[in-house]
Amino acid sequence: MKNLNILVIDDKKVIGDFFNLTMGYYGHHITVVHTLDQALEAVKLNEFDIAFMDMIMPGHDGVEILGQIKIIAPELPVVMMSGYSLDEKREQASKLGAVDCLKKPFEVEDIRRVVRDAIGLEI
Repeated sequence: MKNLNILVIDDKKVIGDFFNLTMGYYGHHITVVHTLDQALEAVKLNEFDIAFMDMIMPGHDGVEILGQIKIIAPELPVVMMSGYSLDEKREQASKLGAVDCLKKPFEVEDIRRVVRDAIGLEI
């Protein structure tokens, strides 16, 4: 099993903690950022296998952030996450290249399914 380099972009610490506890347990390297600036800097400086990004961030629209990330790293698979039903935003995100959207709260098995579907790896 390949250890993945996973980027998590979410303003809520609990989401980063969840990824660190669950995916970190399997040996994957998790980078957690909480702001747009941190996300763009991380994508510029690192190669990630997949990114998980909150659709609603304070002061920013996740779809807007997705567009900027795709300019920097067009091949990076990005999975949107939301605790809200945002069909219009999901459609916009899909058009910009988001590979999936997870509804919060989600479980480890949901992450594993998305990774398998997005990059073809079992984790």
